[in-house]
Amino acid sequence: MTNRKQELMERLSREFDICDRHIQRIDEALEAMHTDIPMSVDSYTNLDENQIRCMDQFIFRFSKLQDAMGAKIFRYVLEYLDEDVSALPMRDILNLLERYHFIDSADEWGYIRELRNEIAHDYPLMENDIVSVLNELISKVSILKSIYKRMKAAV
Repeated sequence: MTNRKQELMERLSREFDICDRHIQRIDEALEAMHTDIPMSVDSYTNLDENQIRCMDQFIFRFSKLQDAMGAKIFRYVLEYLDEDVSALPMRDILNLLERYHFIDSADEWGYIRELRNEIAHDYPLMENDIVSVLNELISKVSILKSIYKRMKAAV
């Protein structure tokens, strides 16, 4: 193994450890919320303080997981596969990932990112909008995990 590949493996190992913790915390938060999924506006407005903390934890860890994957893991894995991605914009990286079958759709990744931005920032949203976005995010956890597993298996 070349020095560059070894360096990439070390970086990936660190990032995988971080992402594993994010996934663990996402799973714990969803389990601890003890609310029906999909969530209704009524169940959202009746969350207790612990459930709200869990929801915040879910949003935070979902965001961190997607950030780590998009900012580091995607590039490191592609570099490990001998792709020169140093000057590529994110859209081209997503297209490459789609060609390698790591992601099913570059557009879907963008959509998940938009959802995450809607809920992670303090945009003024109506309760029904918040519930809708939260339910969408929760439904996308399995997609993030699947992409992550494929990336991890590639190296």
